[in-house]
Parts: sequence; structure tokens; C-alpha cells
Amino acid sequence: MAKSMPASTERPIFRFKVKEKGSGDGLLEVDPNESVPMLYIYSPNRDKQKVACTDVVAEKPVLHPRQLELRIKSRNKSITMQFASRREREQLAGALAYLSHRVTSSPSVVPLRVWMGTWNMGDAPPPEPGQRLNDWCKIHEDYDIICFTVQECSYKPRHGYKSCEEDWFKTVEALVGKRYFRVDKQSLQSIRVIVFAKVEHRDYVTAVMNKTEATGIAGVYGNKGGVCVSFSIRETRLCFVGCHLAAHQENIEDRNANYAEIVEGITDKIDGRKDFWFTNEYHHIFWAGDLNYRIDYDRQKVVQLCYQGLEGWRELYKYDQLQKELAKETVFIDFNESQPLFQPTYKYDRQKDVYPDDSKKRIPSWCDRILWKSMAEEQIVQEDYFATQSVHGSDHRPVYSVFKLDCRNPYIPRSIIDNLNAPPAGMVDVLDRKPRSHIAVQQLAGHNLDSKDPNGYSDPYVVFVSNALTEEFKTKRKLKTLNPSWADEEVPLLKVCFEEREYLDIEYLFFNVYDWDKANRDDPVGQAHLGLKGLTDGRKHNFCVRLFGKEGRVAGTITGTIQYNAVP
Repeated sequence: MAKSMPASTERPIFRFKVKEKGSGDGLLEVDPNESVPMLYIYSPNRDKQKVACTDVVAEKPVLHPRQLELRIKSRNKSITMQFASRREREQLAGALAYLSHRVTSSPSVVPLRVWMGTWNMGDAPPPEPGQRLNDWCKIHEDYDIICFTVQECSYKPRHGYKSCEEDWFKTVEALVGKRYFRVDKQSLQSIRVIVFAKVEHRDYVTAVMNKTEATGIAGVYGNKGGVCVSFSIRETRLCFVGCHLAAHQENIEDRNANYAEIVEGITDKIDGRKDFWFTNEYHHIFWAGDLNYRIDYDRQKVVQLCYQGLEGWRELYKYDQLQKELAKETVFIDFNESQPLFQPTYKYDRQKDVYPDDSKKRIPSWCDRILWKSMAEEQIVQEDYFATQSVHGSDHRPVYSVFKLDCRNPYIPRSIIDNLNAPPAGMVDVLDRKPRSHIAVQQLAGHNLDSKDPNGYSDPYVVFVSNALTEEFKTKRKLKTLNPSWADEEVPLLKVCFEEREYLDIEYLFFNVYDWDKANRDDPVGQAHLGLKGLTDGRKHNFCVRLFGKEGRVAGTITGTIQYNAVP
């Protein structure tokens, strides 16, 4: 249990009983009374460690809500601690953030600018550093995050490089320069992704993961597929995906299937939590690549319209396969894309800005695209979306997009701030007071859920998950139905970690629906999420949210009412 230990003339020392991974029971103390606030780490297998709070970065593993990884910068080491509750983890993380001066107010947001670019390189080497690549990235502009993803990046490595992969990654590292550090990189044969962040953000980048999913020949060959890098920056979770989908004009359904395979495959490869839905878990997902969707129109007319500027491009967009699939919700459901207001990026002469006649009569198309998906309450603006004509060598032209978004700072519980700032005589031991307020979900019902059983039905139940809750909560299960409804007494009251409006306003409630199975592991049906902003007004709010299956497709809807009940 977390305890504050106020002395008569000092601010309280915060103590937390924990379990250290691989060692057993331990104790953490945060002492704000020294000239530099200190963290003391007591472990059963080593002597007491004393570390300045400013030297500790607290990383919250996405898949383990009660764990905290303490990264000690000066020692280049990490210690993983398990807390008794999510609430205690948030209290320690908040105390460290506040005392290290990484966060000066709570809550607050920091604006971020994100650049993402995609290029099918056509298995040709890139221009030499400083030659034209900067036309694509425009590194002189002020970006906080930079992500390059490329396809068909397979060429003879140039002098000084052992592999094509090393050649490409070192080339873009040289391009972005020393103002940036590499967050992570990943390759799937010739599909690559690499993400950079400004050096000033280094202490705020945590929970870094990367995954791949092949969708090529027999569903396992990596000439087609996806690669992703995800991480948290401050308290905002970002994911960057690069992909190469099925080629050829007629293969629309194959491209749609590739997308579903990538989503489901990456979801299944994220170990450690059964309720992780890849496209639903991040505040922002940026997805780019050679998606290979074509323009379905007469080739000669397409070529003519390509050179007619905005008017021609708007006419061509009517025949674009991807915009039609988005409208039908057969792929990239809930993703956004601005209309491409630039020339189709394929198929070019490799050294000239012309669409050559070829024996296969391939129709110029916007194969290279950038989409994004954000949670409902998140602020994001697309500032630019364009292609770079001056970068030659491939039969594709590179595309880029720039986004501006709000990145949230770590939330600092008011109990921490009150204890640290109150005069000694007025200190109150609030860390031990467990909140009694709760969220009530009523009139809960599911509609047109996916069937998971051979009889054409499911036996559904709902698991409620949120950083705002003290734990996971589960409804009663319903048998043999795709349209379940739960009596109010069959839905538990959802107890909250913190009763503060500022905390609830930035959190989401996830509805994870499962099909109960008597003999085997319960099958996931889908997941939906609902922003909790404004819930503390005490009124009853109606909601209707769509469930998404692990392959990114709609798996039904969930409706009901939700109300926050404050208990003094």
C-alpha cells in the first residue's frame, strides 16, 4: 500500500510496497526533502539504491497496467516493478514526473509536429545524401517525429555498407542529423520503417515495440506485408506502419485482405495481454506505403488528366479504387485520408517526370498513400500531403504528410501535488484513501455481433478495461445470441482510480467483447472504446460505439448509458 509519512517540519515521504521482477518483495521511497528529490530502491537481493528523481525515467508498459519500468539514465539500466494496483503505479509515476520537473502542470498538452514519408524505391539506390532527398523530407522544417517507410528497398549496397538495410538506414540517419535520435527500426525483406525523434524528447519516449507481418506468397513470404514501430511519447501512444500490398489492377480484394492480415497478424504477435486490439489501442496510428490501389479509367484519358493540375486530379479521384473501398468500409475502417492533390505517383519513367508507354499498359495511379486514425477525443490536424517530383531513380515518386497533434503530459494525481505543496501542519494522508466513486453502465446491449460458434451464435460477455479503473470488470455472459442485452444488475459498477475530473477527461473506456467457450479459450469478438471527457458532470449519457475485430473490421455495435457517480 502506498503511504505518505509526513514529519512535523517536512514534506511526506511516499512509500510503495512492490515486487521486483526476478527478485521478490521490495520497497520504493520518494523523498522530496533533500536538495535534490531522491528515489530509494530497496530490493531483497541488493543493497539500498539511492537515485536522483531527475535521473529516473518511469516507463509504463502498455501491456501490463500495474508495472512500472524504472530506467536509470546514468547507469544505463532498468528495473521492473509490480505494484499492488494501477492507482499506486500512477501515484509513483506522477511523483517522479513532478519532482523531476518534467511536468510543471497537470494536466497539460505539448504540441508535436510529425512528418511521415513513403517511397517505393524500385530496388534502386537512393540519391546521395544531400541530393534531392531533402526535397522530400525538408529537414530544415521543425519536426518532432520523423518516420520513413520504404518498399522494394533492395539494391547492391554502396561503398562502405555491408547490406542494403544498413545503407538505407544510415542514409536517412545522416539526412536527419544529430538533432534527432533513432527511436526504432524494422525490416521485412525489402519493406522498411525507421522512426526518429528530437533529442529533447529522449526522456519522454518509452514502451517502444516493433512488429512485422508477411502477406506475400502463401501468406508467409515477405515481399508483401507490413512493418510497424510503436511507442509512447509522454502519455500519448503513437504507431507507425509501413506496408506493401498486393499488386496489379484487378486485385482489389487481395489488397483488402492484405490489410486485414497485417492488422490481425501484428495483433497476435503483441504478447502479454489477451485484450490488445492493434488498431484500437493507440491515440494515433499513421499508416503509409505502396498500397497499390489503382485508378479504374481509360489509360489515355488518365494520362491526359494527370497533367491538368487540380481540376484533372479531382476528376481522377472519382475513379480511385481506395476512395471507393473506404466509402464501402471494406478496408481501413475509421482511417482518414485527404484527397491526393498531386500527380499520381506511379508508373513513371525512372529518370523523367513522364508516364511512359509500356507493354503492360499500366494506368498511372496513386499507389503510394498515407492515412491516419485517431481516437475520438484526440486533437490532430494534417498540415500537408504531397508528392516530391524531384526524387528520381524509381518508377514511383515519394509521398509525405505532415501532422500537428497534441501530446499529453503525464497526469499527476492531485493527492501527490497537495501533499508536496501543503504546509507541514496541514498535510493530509490522502494516499491511503481509496476512491469510492464509480461509473455506472446501464441498458447495455450488443447488436449484430460476429458469430464465433458453429451454431451461428456466440455466448458473449463484456470486459471493461481502462487506465481510469482500479481493475478490469466483467459482465455476466449471455448464451446463444448475437444481440445480447444485460440487466443493470448483471453489469458491475466500475470503480475509478482517481476521482478528479482532469484525470477522467483524458481517459477512455474499452469494451472488450468475448465469446465464452466451455472447453477452450474464450474467443475475442471485438473491441470498442469511448472517451470519458465530460462524464463528471453527473448526467446520464447515451452511447453507441462500434466493435472492431482483430482484423480491423466491424464486429457489431454496443449501446447503453453511462454515468459517473461521485461518492464523498
